[in-house]
Amino acid sequence: MEFLTMRIAIGFAATSLLATLFACTGADTVFVTECEPGNLFPSERCKALLADAGADANAGDADTLNPGPTPQAGNTCTQACVPVPSGGAGYWSEVPVSVRFDKPEALPKFCPSSVPNEKFRLFDELVAPPAECEACACEPSEGTCEGGPPQAIEIRAGTCAESAAMSLPFSGPAGWDGACTSTNALPAGASCGGEPCAQSVRSSPLPGPTSESCAPKSAAPSFTTKTEWKLGALACMANTNDDTCGESATKRYCVADPGPEFLYCVHGQGVLEPCPDNYNHERHEMYPEEPIDDRGCEACECGAPMGSACMGSLRLYDDAVCSSQFEQLGISSFGEKCTDMQPPGRAIGAKAVTGVTYVHGTCSSSGGAPKGSASPNKLSAITFCCRRSNWIVE
Repeated sequence: MEFLTMRIAIGFAATSLLATLFACTGADTVFVTECEPGNLFPSERCKALLADAGADANAGDADTLNPGPTPQAGNTCTQACVPVPSGGAGYWSEVPVSVRFDKPEALPKFCPSSVPNEKFRLFDELVAPPAECEACACEPSEGTCEGGPPQAIEIRAGTCAESAAMSLPFSGPAGWDGACTSTNALPAGASCGGEPCAQSVRSSPLPGPTSESCAPKSAAPSFTTKTEWKLGALACMANTNDDTCGESATKRYCVADPGPEFLYCVHGQGVLEPCPDNYNHERHEMYPEEPIDDRGCEACECGAPMGSACMGSLRLYDDAVCSSQFEQLGISSFGEKCTDMQPPGRAIGAKAVTGVTYVHGTCSSSGGAPKGSASPNKLSAITFCCRRSNWIVE
């Protein structure tokens, strides 16, 4: 297994130096600061030791990640020297960012202190089932009763129970609108075949409703949607230095190393591929949290009304001007009605049809099926191409 970590080599050299100093002086207390790798003002002797340790370490080629410092004249990178992207199609960011890919709920709320600036917080692996639509419903039916009075009214020489009894017409005049009329009036004691004519009065059904329909309670039902992302990406960055990583065939930046959960990645706007040659370990297309979402429900519709009717009253009078009522028979469009006269053979001088009103019915509902879908916003995609983590040593 090959360890590409100069930090270990430098740390070993520094430890050996401490041991030598301690053995030679024999002092009870030793203060060692000048030969630590992070010391900004090492002594000349420590500079030589650090240089020797750096020469012995296997630093790899110029594009290999270097999580430790790269000793240079002047400023020194104490984090990681990471190359700019090379090869691949499309425009890629030159400076890599530190990206953590994880379940969205597992991502931290803030970037680590070493890379405190949040560049992106994006998502992938969208789960967006169809809308959950409430059931459609219809308002009660609406309609009108403009058909006029019953088409036929008759006086019968028999009770309502006698279906074959003789009958006399008792309808109104042509074009009758139901107002009081004495047309076809019958005096008291009129005889039909040796028995009283006025034993019962029967009416045909009222004409049924017209122009009726039901309206949906809402044009489309209310609905709920669920949206979930299974993968999130938190991209963080800090100020970088491009003059502390030394000379190499490929330009390198000194980039902070926030830990093993993060990868060094370059990014590009849109869906880009292939990745740069030196950033092809992992590729991710990530998207904003709000997807393109046109989920909803189909329009609600209502069927034909059922149970609706026209209802009114047939009023019977002793006199010809409808001033002395003796009977009121409820009539409707549901069917014919009959009432027995008390006493049989009495006078029926006039009639009127009043109070005709529409009775609301119900309608069956249909429609309201889920429609549409949700999908990631490809126009706002960010493609990440990432190097192998420098914490993985082979």
